[in-house]
Amino acid sequence: MAQPFSFGFGSEDLDDSVETEVSGHTKNLSDQPTEQGSPLSEPRLHTLEEMLSHLHSSITYTSHYLSRNDSNIDVLCLPRRDLFDIRAQVMAEEDLSSPNSNATAGLLSDDILSGVYEGGFKTWECSIDLARYLSHLLATGQLVLQGLDTRIIELGAGTALPTATLLHHLTSIAPPFLHSTKTHITVADYNAQVLALTTVPNLLLTFVSAQPASQPWLTEGDLDVSPALTSSFTTALHDIGVLISGVSGAWSPAFVSLLSDTRIDSHANDQSAAAVHKPKLTLILASETIYSPSSIRDFTQTVLALLKANSKTPTDRAVALVAAKRVYFGVGGGVDEFLAILAEMGGCARCVWDSSEALGGGHGVGRCILEVGLRFLG
Repeated sequence: MAQPFSFGFGSEDLDDSVETEVSGHTKNLSDQPTEQGSPLSEPRLHTLEEMLSHLHSSITYTSHYLSRNDSNIDVLCLPRRDLFDIRAQVMAEEDLSSPNSNATAGLLSDDILSGVYEGGFKTWECSIDLARYLSHLLATGQLVLQGLDTRIIELGAGTALPTATLLHHLTSIAPPFLHSTKTHITVADYNAQVLALTTVPNLLLTFVSAQPASQPWLTEGDLDVSPALTSSFTTALHDIGVLISGVSGAWSPAFVSLLSDTRIDSHANDQSAAAVHKPKLTLILASETIYSPSSIRDFTQTVLALLKANSKTPTDRAVALVAAKRVYFGVGGGVDEFLAILAEMGGCARCVWDSSEALGGGHGVGRCILEVGLRFLG
């Protein structure tokens, strides 16, 4: 069986710098109120069925093409729900005069409001990098998802292009390869509305686009969301051993505990006792989550806690892939700051993808993907 990852961490791998456009999903582990004066959202578990229940009867989408780093050849087409369609649904459902109107205002704008809206409706640049990198790992056999139990966790999922890339691969594999194993996908975002209105719709679109059909899949258009479609989605996932759940709320010890709790499996699609078992591979994904100095430590604590919780036996493999700009100008966060805190907390990392090497110069602020692991398991 192919080995999913090699762990060749060393002190020489701890290098690099920071980035520009503010992006991603900043969670704070503290219990302090936000700048707006309201407490941070407590973490909550969401079943796939619950998140699907919020969808309207039709969703409008366009597609993003993932191309190879060294060419303009498209290797994967990922459909995404259009932002205007999300906003239309939010405006139709929200009372703008209610006490929660600040949250609605944040969701309907491009602004990140700490503790209210963390940017999940927008697709950030580094999430595309990570999706492309995962596609490359799958195509070259460096990442193998069949033949072993797998846990996939995307922190600050938002539009979830990295997770959608993996789901597209899983739904394209013939069931005989997967019937004896489980893949548990958990998408996490500060806002429950983001999970219900963006993350899960994009996963549904990915599933539909990957299915054989008499007519070619349109790269843009409207998808009718009927009870029959959502039922076929959940049934197909069950048949190939894929479980999907969501977690909303602030990064905190309770957040980590909820993600580490095996009860999540019993809340997902398959509620049988056989579905509740520990996976062999845990893959933690994150994009644009280290732009704010005030949240880098909290994010690092969360990643390391999840790695440790999923590395309890010698046969367990746990790794995190963190995509970020090297410098976030005007904000203060970045790769150097993250690596320093990571080393302080007993973690280690190596750069596995660099935009300057993969794409050459002239592509703006440098971006990279870090493979993060534990230096000590004790």
